[in-house]
Amino acid sequence: MKLQSVILYGIGVILLIFGNKEFFENLKEEKELAKEKERQALEAENEKKKSFEVQKLEYDSAKSEWRNPNFYFQIVNVGNVNFKALKKNAKVQLETNDDEKASESK
Repeated sequence: MKLQSVILYGIGVILLIFGNKEFFENLKEEKELAKEKERQALEAENEKKKSFEVQKLEYDSAKSEWRNPNFYFQIVNVGNVNFKALKKNAKVQLETNDDEKASESK
């Protein structure tokens, strides 16, 4: 082989690798996606290891009932709600002095 063809072949390989910007951008994106997936998996594993919240109930002997001293939220179903009755009426009537639109109030 001639030295010139080896040098040209080497230059061609270098230009092929380092001249392709998208190759390195794709490689960088793949690494970031892999890190993100690993972080999400680690976070999911940590969430899975957490135990349930336990609250202590106290017995109120005066009222003969159990009480929870901690704040908590409770969902209450109220049944069917008439949402149309809760909406405001969008009709607005303007009174003017025109003969056609004047009201009959004195």
